Amino acid sequence: MSDSGGTLPATDSNISATGELGFLYNKGNTNSSSINAKFNISQELEKWSYQAIANTRYKTSKEADDGGDEYDVTTAQRNFISTQIDFKLASPDERIFIYAEYENDRFDIYDYQTLVASGWSERLWRDEFSEFKYSVGPGYAIAEAKNDEDNDDLQGVILRTALEYTLEISKSAQFRQFISTETDPEYTRTKSETSLSTKIFGSLAMKLSFIMEHNSNAEVTQESLDTETAVTLVYQFF
Repeated sequence: MSDSGGTLPATDSNISATGELGFLYNKGNTNSSSINAKFNISQELEKWSYQAIANTRYKTSKEADDGGDEYDVTTAQRNFISTQIDFKLASPDERIFIYAEYENDRFDIYDYQTLVASGWSERLWRDEFSEFKYSVGPGYAIAEAKNDEDNDDLQGVILRTALEYTLEISKSAQFRQFISTETDPEYTRTKSETSLSTKIFGSLAMKLSFIMEHNSNAEVTQESLDTETAVTLVYQFF
């Protein structure tokens, strides 16, 4: 269950790849720049399906020292990669999946976070205009604390669930809602992305997205809920 841009692929289409890029530059009272980049590829075969997504975010801002000289300061740096492999059963819409992800956030309390999960995946429906699918299964997660933080490493068995709904509003506009949750008896992490994509011309589209991430195990000095609103360009390679 990964991100996609443009319209739903044709029913007989077996491969899709998109690239996404957003850049923001502020100058004046606030001097900063940020970049968001994402690449997504998926393929449907007779007995297998594959999905992989890579995402990076980088932000810098200008600060001045006591002498008035300005210098660049990195204020956000996050890299994320995930992949999911589905094995199709007698019914192609009923599948067994294996999912893995890795996240490295320079400004998080953990040096990195990773998990592996497997279980049941099903596409409840797919037609010319919409698609709905879900996956659920147990897994194992690891979060390694930074050496300079007074936190313990976390690891243990989790339950991962994910839901994805896509609706083709018109030939040039698509709505998508994605939600995933990873939970154990003491920890819950939920991600949600709501997006609207509109074709500009050809394979190029513009995407408006709102992302929420809630962490029940956040530190006292951190907010439990992170949100991000972005406008990006999406190019569909094939």
